[in-house]
Amino acid sequence: MRLLIAGGGTGGHLFPAVAVAEAWKEKDPGHEIVFVVTPRPLDARVLQERGYPFRILKVEGLKGKGTAGIFRSLTLLPKAFGESLRILKEIRPHVVLGVGGYVTGPVVSAAWWKGIPCAVQEQNSIPGMTNRLLGRVADRIFLAFEDRKGFFPRRKIRLTGNPIRKEILQADEERPTGSGPFTLLILGGSQGAHRINQVVIAALKDLTKWKNALSFIHQTGEKDEEEVAQAYREMGFEHRVQAFISDMARVYGQARMIVARAGAMTVSEITALGKPSLLIPFPFAAHNHQEHNARYLVESGAAEMVLEKDFTPPFFIERIRSWLDGPERLIEMGRRAAALGKRKAAEEIADECLALAEKKSHRP
Repeated sequence: MRLLIAGGGTGGHLFPAVAVAEAWKEKDPGHEIVFVVTPRPLDARVLQERGYPFRILKVEGLKGKGTAGIFRSLTLLPKAFGESLRILKEIRPHVVLGVGGYVTGPVVSAAWWKGIPCAVQEQNSIPGMTNRLLGRVADRIFLAFEDRKGFFPRRKIRLTGNPIRKEILQADEERPTGSGPFTLLILGGSQGAHRINQVVIAALKDLTKWKNALSFIHQTGEKDEEEVAQAYREMGFEHRVQAFISDMARVYGQARMIVARAGAMTVSEITALGKPSLLIPFPFAAHNHQEHNARYLVESGAAEMVLEKDFTPPFFIERIRSWLDGPERLIEMGRRAAALGKRKAAEEIADECLALAEKKSHRP
C-alpha cells in the first residue's frame, strides 16, 4: 500500500507527518510512502535525514496578506491543483493524508476529485479554514482535541490525539533526584519567543539566591541565542542555551518543569510524557488556538497557564519559588497531564488510513 502525506512548512505540521510515516512503515516494510511538502528548507532537511522521498509544491496561504498578496496566492491555486493532479498520477497513492500547511488544500482536493480515499489531521483545538473546508470531502478527520463546536461531521471524526515521533515517546526518564538541580526547560517554539526570553533573563538577577538549586535548558531562536546565553553566564547559572534543540527526547527527560508556548505539538508531547508545565500561549496565533490548547490542559489540572501580557519577571520568580517549595503539586500535575496523553495516535491514524486504502482496493 502506498500512502501520500501532504503538509509541512513548520515543525508543527511536519513532525506529526513523520510520526505517521514511521507507524505506516511498521505495519509492513513493503508499504510505501511519499511526501508532498513546501519549498521551505526545513521540510527537505527533515525528510532527507530520514530517507523519505518527497515532491515540492509551491503554494501560499491567504491569511494575513494585503490585497496584492491575496491576489498572488489565488493565482497560484489553479496551478497547484493541476500540479497535485500530476503528482497523484505519478505516485498513484492508495490513500492521501493531509497534515496541515498550505500544500494540504490542493493535494487533498485533487485526491477527492480523483476518487482517492483521503483524510486530514487537525493538530489544534480550533481548526483552520483549510481543514474546515476539506472536512466536507475527506473520508476521515483525525482530531487531537474534542470537536466541541461541531466544525466537522461527527461520523467522520476519530479522536486520536496528535501523532508523536517514537524518539520523543522513548524519551529518557532522567528525572532529577532530590539532590540534583531543579531543571527548567524553556521553549518558545522552533523560532524562539522574544518576550519569553526577555522576561527570563530579566528575572535571573533575583533568582540568584536559588542558583545552586536551579538549572536551565533554553531554546531561544537564532536572534536571541547569544544575549540569553550571556545572561546565564553572567549570573552563574548552570545552563544549556541553543537556538534550536534537536535532541528533544533527551531534554524532555531531564526537565522537571517546562515553560513553553502552547502549540499543538508541544502540548501533545508534554501530555504524552506526563510533564508539568507553565504554558504561555502565543497571543497572535490563528483563531487564538494556542490559548484554547492551553485551557484544555488547565481545566484538567494538567498545566498552569499565563497570558503573555501577564508573564512578567515578578510573576516568573514567584512561580519558581512555588515550584521549588511544592514538588508534590508538580508530580500531581504531571500525573494529570499523562492521563490526557495519547501515545498511540500515530498507530491509530496509520491503521485508519490502511483501512481506507484496503476498502477502496476491494471495491468491485
